[in-house]
Amino acid sequence: MNAEEIKRVLVIGAGTMGEGIAQDFAQAGLTVLLADIYDEALDRCRRQIKANLNLLQSFHLLSEDPRAVESRIEFRLIKDLSEVMAFKEAVDFVVEAVPEDLTLKRSLFAHLDGFRKDLILGSNTSSYTITSLSEGMRTAARVVGIHYLYPAHIIPLVEIHGGEKTAEESISIARELMIRVGKKPIIVRKEVPGFIVNRIQAAYNREVTHLLKEGVATAEDIDAAAKAGFGFRLACLGPLEIHDLNGLDVVLKAGGRTRQSICNDREPSPLLVEKVEKGELGVKAGKGWHDYHGRTREEVLDQANRKLLQQLVLFRALDKIEK
Repeated sequence: MNAEEIKRVLVIGAGTMGEGIAQDFAQAGLTVLLADIYDEALDRCRRQIKANLNLLQSFHLLSEDPRAVESRIEFRLIKDLSEVMAFKEAVDFVVEAVPEDLTLKRSLFAHLDGFRKDLILGSNTSSYTITSLSEGMRTAARVVGIHYLYPAHIIPLVEIHGGEKTAEESISIARELMIRVGKKPIIVRKEVPGFIVNRIQAAYNREVTHLLKEGVATAEDIDAAAKAGFGFRLACLGPLEIHDLNGLDVVLKAGGRTRQSICNDREPSPLLVEKVEKGELGVKAGKGWHDYHGRTREEVLDQANRKLLQQLVLFRALDKIEK
């Protein structure tokens, strides 16, 4: 099966990632079966997708009525993961977005191993290698990592990666499908934990929490440094393009001096550990590095998505210029 023949997609898991993945396929005209073992997760997902689509329409980023997109998503409640076998002949592509638990994902892929052999089995894992997820499978050659970034219905990038047994054809089909539905796929060419984006994020996250712990700057000023400084450029210029613009000799000299003093801790920041232990987990708890009391999760999410959608408009315009 090639990417153009894919008409029906099964998304397993109606959490924060699954909802955006399902919506993305439906917006591209595909029929989506969205399955979860929790009825409340499906209800929340249905409401959030509706809100997402209405917001997209207000930014003129939707080519049809939101109800038409919603009609292409079928919400399916299953009692346990074994019930995904009911869909084995009904879909042409699979993406799992269940919680990031290796035992759980392996159990799911053991069932998916029995699906038609001509369809790709995708995983939205953000940390596990495909080799570890597909261990023991008869059809490991068709298992592909398809790593979306949150919020999946807005962020263009998708990281595609394979395992030791993944066939090149499987990688190719997954990539072509992502292009077809309007994503920006990149290929991770070596199997490494965290892939590309999460490894880069891990490096700056370590330095961010170190600067906080050392009292170098407040959380507000660190966020401003990203949004109005290096992040402002990164929206349209990649880090290696910025190197070229600055001059590699300048990068070598300046980086050499700075590198001597940046954090190289192997363990998580004690400040981050303390926050988690106190239950200050971010928006969902009302407080993290910033205080969100007085605002609902939906209000905070709406504001963040509005910012990102303005960025998406700009990204698409710049992408056309580069082509």
